Amino acid sequence: MGATMEKFDRIFDLHQLFSNRRTPISMEKLCERMECSDSTARRVVRFLRDYLNAPLVYDRERNGWYYDSKQNNHYELPGLWFSSEELYALLVSHHLLSDLQPGFLSEHIAPLQTRIEKLLEQQHIQRPAIHERIRILQMAARPSDMQNFRRLAGSLLRGEQVKVLYHGRERDETTERIISPQRLVYYRSNWYLDAWCHLKKGLRTFSLDRLHPVVEMGRNRSPMRDQ
Repeated sequence: MGATMEKFDRIFDLHQLFSNRRTPISMEKLCERMECSDSTARRVVRFLRDYLNAPLVYDRERNGWYYDSKQNNHYELPGLWFSSEELYALLVSHHLLSDLQPGFLSEHIAPLQTRIEKLLEQQHIQRPAIHERIRILQMAARPSDMQNFRRLAGSLLRGEQVKVLYHGRERDETTERIISPQRLVYYRSNWYLDAWCHLKKGLRTFSLDRLHPVVEMGRNRSPMRDQ
Protein backbone atom coordinates (compact mmCIF):
# COMPACT_ATOMS: atom_id res chain seq x y z
CA MET A 1 0.00 0.00 0.00
CA GLY A 2 2.60 2.57 1.12
CA ALA A 3 4.92 2.55 -1.91
CA THR A 4 2.08 2.57 -4.44
CA MET A 5 0.24 5.33 -2.62
CA GLU A 6 3.39 7.45 -2.50
CA LYS A 7 3.96 6.89 -6.22
CA PHE A 8 0.48 8.10 -7.17
CA ASP A 9 0.67 11.03 -4.79
CA ARG A 10 4.07 12.06 -6.12
CA ILE A 11 2.90 11.91 -9.73
CA PHE A 12 -0.12 14.01 -8.80
CA ASP A 13 1.99 16.51 -6.82
CA LEU A 14 4.59 16.72 -9.58
CA HIS A 15 1.91 17.43 -12.19
CA GLN A 16 0.43 20.17 -9.99
CA LEU A 17 3.90 21.67 -9.51
CA PHE A 18 4.69 21.82 -13.23
CA SER A 19 1.20 23.07 -14.10
CA ASN A 20 1.59 26.06 -11.80
CA ARG A 21 5.10 27.04 -12.97
CA ARG A 22 6.41 28.69 -16.11
CA THR A 23 10.10 28.37 -15.29
CA PRO A 24 12.26 25.21 -15.06
CA ILE A 25 12.79 23.56 -11.69
CA SER A 26 15.96 21.64 -10.89
CA MET A 27 16.10 18.02 -9.84
CA GLU A 28 17.46 19.14 -6.49
CA LYS A 29 14.40 21.31 -5.90
CA LEU A 30 12.10 18.49 -7.05
CA CYS A 31 13.65 16.20 -4.45
CA GLU A 32 13.08 18.82 -1.77
CA ARG A 33 9.45 19.40 -2.78
CA MET A 34 8.62 15.68 -3.00
CA GLU A 35 10.81 14.76 0.00
CA CYS A 36 12.43 11.88 -1.83
CA SER A 37 15.79 10.73 -3.16
CA ASP A 38 17.28 11.79 -6.49
CA SER A 39 16.66 8.35 -8.01
CA THR A 40 13.00 8.35 -6.94
CA ALA A 41 12.44 11.85 -8.34
CA ARG A 42 13.97 10.82 -11.66
CA ARG A 43 11.73 7.73 -11.85
CA VAL A 44 8.62 9.83 -11.26
CA VAL A 45 9.70 12.38 -13.88
CA ARG A 46 10.34 9.61 -16.44
CA PHE A 47 6.99 7.97 -15.68
CA LEU A 48 5.17 11.28 -16.08
CA ARG A 49 6.94 12.03 -19.36
CA ASP A 50 7.19 8.59 -20.99
CA TYR A 51 4.05 6.78 -19.82
CA LEU A 52 1.60 9.63 -19.19
CA ASN A 53 2.82 11.71 -22.17
CA ALA A 54 3.27 14.87 -20.15
CA PRO A 55 4.93 17.69 -22.17
CA LEU A 56 8.00 17.65 -19.95
CA VAL A 57 11.12 19.32 -21.33
CA TYR A 58 14.61 19.58 -19.86
CA ASP A 59 16.31 22.97 -20.13
CA ARG A 60 20.08 22.38 -20.09
CA GLU A 61 20.99 26.04 -19.71
CA ARG A 62 18.86 26.49 -16.62
CA ASN A 63 19.31 22.88 -15.47
CA GLY A 64 15.65 22.20 -14.84
CA TRP A 65 12.40 20.57 -15.98
CA TYR A 66 9.22 22.33 -17.06
CA TYR A 67 5.97 21.85 -19.01
CA ASP A 68 6.36 23.07 -22.59
CA SER A 69 3.23 25.13 -23.30
CA LYS A 70 4.00 25.01 -27.06
CA GLN A 71 3.52 21.23 -27.03
CA ASN A 72 0.40 21.19 -24.91
CA ASN A 73 -1.00 24.24 -23.18
CA HIS A 74 -3.75 22.36 -21.31
CA TYR A 75 -2.24 19.02 -20.36
CA GLU A 76 -4.12 17.01 -17.75
CA LEU A 77 -3.39 13.62 -16.27
CA PRO A 78 -5.32 10.91 -18.13
CA GLY A 79 -8.41 9.63 -16.36
CA LEU A 80 -9.71 10.84 -13.01
CA TRP A 81 -6.81 11.56 -10.62
CA PHE A 82 -6.97 12.35 -6.96
CA SER A 83 -4.37 12.24 -4.23
CA SER A 84 -4.99 9.82 -1.35
CA GLU A 85 -5.93 12.75 0.91
CA GLU A 86 -8.54 13.94 -1.59
CA LEU A 87 -10.02 10.44 -1.91
CA TYR A 88 -10.29 10.13 1.87
CA ALA A 89 -11.90 13.59 2.03
CA LEU A 90 -14.44 12.57 -0.63
CA LEU A 91 -15.31 9.41 1.31
CA VAL A 92 -15.80 11.42 4.50
CA SER A 93 -18.02 13.89 2.60
CA HIS A 94 -20.05 10.96 1.24
CA HIS A 95 -20.40 9.56 4.76
CA LEU A 96 -21.60 12.92 6.10
CA LEU A 97 -24.17 13.32 3.33
CA SER A 98 -25.42 9.77 3.75
CA ASP A 99 -25.87 10.18 7.49
CA LEU A 100 -27.70 13.50 7.34
CA GLN A 101 -30.80 11.47 6.64
CA PRO A 102 -30.34 7.73 5.94
CA GLY A 103 -31.53 6.78 2.46
CA PHE A 104 -32.39 10.38 1.58
CA LEU A 105 -29.75 10.85 -1.15
CA SER A 106 -28.45 7.28 -1.38
CA GLU A 107 -29.46 6.63 -4.99
CA HIS A 108 -27.53 9.72 -6.09
CA ILE A 109 -24.51 9.36 -3.82
CA ALA A 110 -23.96 5.58 -4.10
CA PRO A 111 -22.39 5.76 -7.61
CA LEU A 112 -19.90 8.33 -6.30
CA GLN A 113 -18.91 6.06 -3.42
CA THR A 114 -18.43 3.13 -5.81
CA ARG A 115 -16.21 5.27 -8.05
CA ILE A 116 -14.09 6.48 -5.12
CA GLU A 117 -13.63 2.93 -3.83
CA LYS A 118 -12.49 1.76 -7.28
CA LEU A 119 -9.95 4.58 -7.38
CA LEU A 120 -8.66 3.49 -3.99
CA GLU A 121 -8.34 -0.09 -5.24
CA GLN A 122 -6.46 1.05 -8.34
CA GLN A 123 -3.99 2.87 -6.12
CA HIS A 124 -3.85 -0.07 -3.67
CA ILE A 125 -4.92 2.23 -0.85
CA GLN A 126 -6.76 0.68 2.06
CA ARG A 127 -10.40 1.72 2.36
CA PRO A 128 -10.80 3.41 5.76
CA ALA A 129 -13.46 2.21 8.20
CA ILE A 130 -15.19 5.59 8.21
CA HIS A 131 -18.34 4.38 9.97
CA GLU A 132 -16.17 3.26 12.89
CA ARG A 133 -14.19 6.50 12.98
CA ILE A 134 -16.88 9.14 12.45
CA ARG A 135 -20.32 9.27 14.05
CA ILE A 136 -23.17 11.68 13.40
CA LEU A 137 -25.77 11.87 16.16
CA GLN A 138 -29.16 12.94 14.83
CA MET A 139 -31.61 14.91 16.97
CA ALA A 140 -35.28 14.13 16.31
CA ALA A 141 -34.91 14.11 12.54
CA ARG A 142 -38.12 14.47 10.54
CA PRO A 143 -38.42 12.62 7.21
CA SER A 144 -38.30 14.68 4.00
CA ASP A 145 -39.63 13.58 0.63
CA MET A 146 -36.82 13.12 -1.90
CA GLN A 147 -38.86 14.29 -4.88
CA ASN A 148 -39.93 17.45 -3.08
CA PHE A 149 -36.34 18.09 -2.04
CA ARG A 150 -35.11 17.75 -5.63
CA ARG A 151 -37.76 20.09 -7.01
CA LEU A 152 -37.18 22.75 -4.36
CA ALA A 153 -33.38 22.49 -4.67
CA GLY A 154 -33.65 22.75 -8.46
CA SER A 155 -35.86 25.84 -8.24
CA LEU A 156 -33.46 27.37 -5.72
CA LEU A 157 -30.42 26.88 -7.97
CA ARG A 158 -32.26 28.04 -11.10
CA GLY A 159 -33.69 31.13 -9.35
CA GLU A 160 -37.30 30.10 -9.97
CA GLN A 161 -40.48 30.80 -8.08
CA VAL A 162 -42.47 27.80 -6.83
CA LYS A 163 -46.12 27.40 -6.00
CA VAL A 164 -46.37 25.25 -2.87
CA LEU A 165 -48.88 23.96 -0.38
CA TYR A 166 -47.72 24.79 3.14
CA HIS A 167 -49.12 23.14 6.24
CA GLY A 168 -48.60 25.35 9.28
CA ARG A 169 -48.18 23.66 12.65
CA GLU A 170 -49.47 26.53 14.75
CA ARG A 171 -52.91 26.81 13.12
CA ASP A 172 -52.95 23.30 11.66
CA GLU A 173 -54.05 24.58 8.27
CA THR A 174 -52.80 24.30 4.70
CA THR A 175 -52.36 27.38 2.52
CA GLU A 176 -51.20 27.89 -1.04
CA ARG A 177 -48.10 30.06 -1.33
CA ILE A 178 -45.89 31.38 -4.11
CA ILE A 179 -42.31 31.47 -2.86
CA SER A 180 -38.88 32.40 -4.21
CA PRO A 181 -36.35 30.01 -2.61
CA GLN A 182 -33.24 31.71 -1.19
CA ARG A 183 -31.32 29.09 0.78
CA LEU A 184 -31.52 25.47 1.96
CA VAL A 185 -30.48 25.02 5.59
CA TYR A 186 -29.74 21.81 7.49
CA TYR A 187 -30.27 22.60 11.18
CA ARG A 188 -30.56 20.22 14.11
CA SER A 189 -31.05 17.17 11.90
CA ASN A 190 -33.76 18.72 9.73
CA TRP A 191 -34.00 20.58 6.42
CA TYR A 192 -35.40 24.10 6.16
CA LEU A 193 -35.94 26.45 3.23
CA ASP A 194 -35.43 30.19 3.52
CA ALA A 195 -37.70 31.77 0.90
CA TRP A 196 -39.39 35.02 -0.02
CA CYS A 197 -43.12 34.50 0.51
CA HIS A 198 -45.13 36.57 -1.97
CA LEU A 199 -48.30 36.09 0.08
CA LYS A 200 -46.75 37.50 3.26
CA LYS A 201 -44.42 39.82 1.35
CA GLY A 202 -41.45 38.87 3.46
CA LEU A 203 -38.69 36.37 4.09
CA ARG A 204 -39.91 33.18 5.78
CA THR A 205 -38.33 29.90 6.87
CA PHE A 206 -40.25 26.74 5.98
CA SER A 207 -39.63 23.23 7.28
CA LEU A 208 -39.33 20.97 4.24
CA ASP A 209 -41.56 18.30 5.74
CA ARG A 210 -44.34 20.94 5.74
CA LEU A 211 -43.93 21.95 2.09
CA HIS A 212 -45.39 20.28 -0.98
CA PRO A 213 -44.28 21.83 -4.30
CA VAL A 214 -47.10 22.16 -6.81
CA VAL A 215 -45.44 23.72 -9.84
CA GLU A 216 -42.25 25.59 -10.83
CA MET A 217 -43.15 29.03 -12.14
CA GLY A 218 -40.10 30.23 -14.08
CA ARG A 219 -37.23 32.61 -13.46
CA ASN A 220 -39.03 35.43 -11.65
CA ARG A 221 -36.71 36.62 -8.92
CA SER A 222 -37.73 37.85 -5.48
CA PRO A 223 -36.99 41.26 -3.99
CA MET A 224 -34.36 39.51 -1.80
CA ARG A 225 -32.45 37.91 -4.66
CA ASP A 226 -30.34 40.88 -5.72
CA GLN A 227 -29.70 42.32 -2.27
